[in-house]
Amino acid sequence: MNENGDELTPEEAKALRNLAEGEAPPPALERATVARLRERGLIAPPLRVRTAWLLAAAAGVALFCAGLFLGHRRPEAPSSAEGPRFVLFLYDAPSEPELSDAQMQERVSEYRNWAIGLRKAGADIRGEKLKPEGRRLGSASPGDGPLGGYFIVSAKDWGAAMEIARSCPHLKHGGTIEVREIEKT
Repeated sequence: MNENGDELTPEEAKALRNLAEGEAPPPALERATVARLRERGLIAPPLRVRTAWLLAAAAGVALFCAGLFLGHRRPEAPSSAEGPRFVLFLYDAPSEPELSDAQMQERVSEYRNWAIGLRKAGADIRGEKLKPEGRRLGSASPGDGPLGGYFIVSAKDWGAAMEIARSCPHLKHGGTIEVREIEKT
């Protein structure tokens, strides 16, 4: 073979002629030829190596996706066997002045810390702050102030639900809390 690697040695040329006549190539020639073709990207690796690599890559992607799903999923609602659930509707004080962004962040943190404290004490609680605008249907009259948010809590009975509601910081800010039991469906 010359320095460009394009010409065959006399031994390789003889083996190639024999191959054309139906003889099997010498094992060393076959290995060298396959290696050169792989180096140049003209043939793919054996199927089992590629399959194993693809399976490993697919498993890695599946584990990554499972981690994302588990890390971002919301806790499931408690089953009805865990006792009744209640919703606490938080109506803002009608005379409360509009809060600045910093004051609103501070208020949200206060409610979040309250809920975290209840969770640490073993309560099941979830909540959301609502946007100020909304739409009503029917003739129901709104509370004194706008509905600002809600919490859903599990409690053993009405007394425990009312105790949780009384501890909510919303009352100290002049708001009203309406407690309702969620019907089992």
